Amino acid sequence: MATVRAFARLLRAAHARSPEDVVPTLEDGAQAFGARALVLYLIDYEQLVLQPTPEQVDGVEVPPASVIGTMAGRCFSNQEVLEAPAGDGVQVWVPVSERAQRLGVLTLVVDEVDEHTRELAEELGLLAALLVLASSSYTDRFHLQRRRRDLDLAAEMQWSLLPPLTFASGGTTVAGLLEPAYQVGGDCFDYALNGSVLDIAVFDAIGQGLPSSVLAGLAVGAYRHARRTEVALPSMLGTMDGAVAGLMGDSFVTALVAQLDVVEGRSSWLSAGHPSPVVLRDGSVLAETVPIAALPLGLGLVPRDETVEPVEVALQPGDRVLLYTDGVVEARSPEGEEFGVERLVDLFVRESASGLLASEVLRRLVVGCLDFQGERLRDDATLLLVEWAGPQPLVVAQRAG
Repeated sequence: MATVRAFARLLRAAHARSPEDVVPTLEDGAQAFGARALVLYLIDYEQLVLQPTPEQVDGVEVPPASVIGTMAGRCFSNQEVLEAPAGDGVQVWVPVSERAQRLGVLTLVVDEVDEHTRELAEELGLLAALLVLASSSYTDRFHLQRRRRDLDLAAEMQWSLLPPLTFASGGTTVAGLLEPAYQVGGDCFDYALNGSVLDIAVFDAIGQGLPSSVLAGLAVGAYRHARRTEVALPSMLGTMDGAVAGLMGDSFVTALVAQLDVVEGRSSWLSAGHPSPVVLRDGSVLAETVPIAALPLGLGLVPRDETVEPVEVALQPGDRVLLYTDGVVEARSPEGEEFGVERLVDLFVRESASGLLASEVLRRLVVGCLDFQGERLRDDATLLLVEWAGPQPLVVAQRAG
């Protein structure tokens, strides 16, 4: 009960403070159990570097931490608590995450670590995630902390449009990333879990820059409107096509919309000029199911009735489904070699065999794609990974007493 009261007091303090003052609130919480030298790291938009605040502790500069080769990066990648000697104490790193959304890492120093101290540190990391997310609606402080360079206007619009990059509930995980993080224009994705149905969509608007971003924003808005008015999947593409048609001349958007029953594992999807997903099962890729051809959105030619039959795949526990835009497979090396579907599939299989979290597998896929083309993307590239672990038992809270 004392711990609950302590965290309740921190929430009250955060409520009364400026939304920028997340770190001072966390420092108060750390001091309550004898911790010091607290630093909040947030992951940058490219998922490569953890950016610190404060930038100095006891007069010593705190540098950014790479995701590769640092304790903070290991904590972030594996979502595990780490400890190491630090002078006359022990430094502890804990994940800063909300559900499966990896926001960063919290580090602090304690005199000694026992089970109770470790639990308090972990809970402070959970509180940090909630405070950062809540405060980000009122201040730009944490959006800016994540940036290693300026976002262009199109990218600013795209990032504001996206849902959280990672979500997990009841054995189902969704993880998405897009590149180039600071200049992306026309690629985006969306998802929502309502009851036992997970709706998923990936979009690729023609062109680049601001016009492409505006077109993608309209496509996502039309998708959300169709989804929230419970338009059936076979009619969804036609409804979206009508919304986009004629807005910007001959512009168009390719899209893939899908639904997954998270209890039964039944999945279905429809494509509007978009690449088919890759389904990975037991280390092997299932044979591709070719859908009935549908034209991209915006040409006014996609039927609005339910005559188009979705592709249906019955997932098995442990299956992973990878959605991607053509900017991934059409990427080229400095020598002109195409990345290609085969290379993407091979990398997907190898990284999935690592046993890492879906979000970390996806991050490594993006890094692999960027490394192949010498960090210079010719087009936007988006990846979305869905993992189904099978139906999970419902957790019911027990009433005290």
